[in-house]
Amino acid sequence: IFYKKKYNINKIEIQINKTFDSIRKYQKGVVILDTKDKLKFITRFYSCNKAGFTIFLSNSNSIQEIKKEKIQINYIFRGDKLIKISSPKRNSKKGVALILKTSGSTDFSKYVFLTNKNISFITSKMNEVMFKSKKKFNELIFAPVDHAFGLGRLHSLMKSNNSISLVDNFTVSNFYNTFKIFNCNSISVPAKLLSTLIDLDFQIFKKKMRDLKYAQISTGYFPLSYRKRVLDLRINLFINYGVTEAIRSSFLDCKKYPSKIHTEGKPFKGVKIKIVNRRKNIHGDIFVKGKNLALGYSDERLWKSQLHKGWFKTKDLGFL
Repeated sequence: IFYKKKYNINKIEIQINKTFDSIRKYQKGVVILDTKDKLKFITRFYSCNKAGFTIFLSNSNSIQEIKKEKIQINYIFRGDKLIKISSPKRNSKKGVALILKTSGSTDFSKYVFLTNKNISFITSKMNEVMFKSKKKFNELIFAPVDHAFGLGRLHSLMKSNNSISLVDNFTVSNFYNTFKIFNCNSISVPAKLLSTLIDLDFQIFKKKMRDLKYAQISTGYFPLSYRKRVLDLRINLFINYGVTEAIRSSFLDCKKYPSKIHTEGKPFKGVKIKIVNRRKNIHGDIFVKGKNLALGYSDERLWKSQLHKGWFKTKDLGFL
């Protein structure tokens, strides 16, 4: 559901294949996509991926702004046509399906190279945990889909037999209105926003979320007391820890593991976490390795500086 209109997945697939046929003969390179029109974004994202293009997500479609990026962008959509703005490099890094721009806790931008295997692995693992029953869900993704959290939820749902609702306006009032109008029964939201909804008026949250079956929240601080309040409403809560370079490094089904809700869960099989340089024998640096780990940065020297024998230093602190 986008803009109060419902779209059947079969019709979307027809549009994906139509766009694919129109671009498949182009020399492969980096195509920039914006997420402003959700239907166009989805059809273009999957058609470009199918055709073997590398996708860079950015909501800037000004050529001047695009040229300021520290990676070379080769194509942009104008109307329904793919327009070449620079010649693709022949020696570009192989296997890169998606480039996400992130600053994390730093004051400079990093361009993270993700593969199809990274995204497919994590989204499949999420679906295994979240969709064990035959119950159908209509999940409101109340987060930008040009970032790892929202995009991960979008792809998970596209791979499932469930429904997706997307919006552009991420205000508190629009959250409640959209949830009701679109008949949603599940949500994915930033941890900070869910905290805000509870802080503003818990009774309103309780009343308006009476049909809510689960909430998945992004990496971020979500107090233990809030986790308990959500679970007391018989709403399941899915929590994760991750960074753009290593999405969903841990995952927790709070309903299944109520004694572990003070944690961020454990890694999926195929992902490993270790703690190095412990402070006071408790907290230490979080290192991650596994199938969710990105291919690298556009800045290879920077990437190598954060890798230690295959382990990625997240620059976050934690304990096991």
